Amino acid sequence: MRRKVAAALLVLLAALAPFGALLLPGAPDAPTPSPTPAPTAEAPAPAQQAPAATPQPDADASAPLTLYDAAAGREIEVTVEAFLLGAAACEMPPDWPDAALCAQMVASHSYALALGEPMQVNSALCAGWTNAEVLQARWGDAFDEHYARFAALARQVADAVLCYGGAPAAACYHSISAGHTEASQNVWLTALPYLQGVESPWDKAAPGYETTVEYSAAQMASLLQTLGLEPDGDAAAWFGAAERDAAGYVAQMEVCGQTVTGTALRQALGLRAASFTVACADGVFAITTQGYGHGVGL
Repeated sequence: MRRKVAAALLVLLAALAPFGALLLPGAPDAPTPSPTPAPTAEAPAPAQQAPAATPQPDADASAPLTLYDAAAGREIEVTVEAFLLGAAACEMPPDWPDAALCAQMVASHSYALALGEPMQVNSALCAGWTNAEVLQARWGDAFDEHYARFAALARQVADAVLCYGGAPAAACYHSISAGHTEASQNVWLTALPYLQGVESPWDKAAPGYETTVEYSAAQMASLLQTLGLEPDGDAAAWFGAAERDAAGYVAQMEVCGQTVTGTALRQALGLRAASFTVACADGVFAITTQGYGHGVGL
């Protein structure tokens, strides 16, 4: 087994934490009912698979990776370098610094090895990983230049893996935190010592940090029913007080007389993040979110 545990990359990833606020988002995993968006609203960030509860000590950093590509409807096998190139191209603009791209590649590789199962991607939507055909359409005339650069960087870090306790670390990543990264157990129930929340004030200056999406009362009722709730009466009374965790994300909220987790509400309402506020006026709900993604890790 060929594995290089590059301790320096831990420092690099920590130093590049501000860059994590600007990662380009992919597409949502599944379609959700269409809200009426405010001008700044965008699609919710894609979900990221929960890391394995038990570390994968036998993961081979040089072995090809098995992915489940939703676009192809089947599992595919890709080389390490092809995976690094396609994963980084989904997450970062092609004109970002080499160091940022390398850090993203190492994080993606480590995360994929830590999963303990095929990583779920959608090459057509550039979610998680994509191929040269999609990148050619995305990059156009600059394809050859960008592809050659990404390929060269992938070769440089192909054998670099972030490890914790002798096993690949689940180096999760997201687009924008709410100003403080989230602890893994608040999203996936699995507490990992290296995925605990830290201050990330740079995110508040990121484009798209705060956005608002609007729903009519009828739309909101339909969405809440997917959670088994029965909204009736005054729509303005459907949402109660929110309880927030240490990172500022909604831990739980009273909705239609029941307690619902912030993660469940984020998924049901198609929100960009679990840090949000809800306001209702004249039968229209305005939900304002801070951040983009699950908030865990880089």
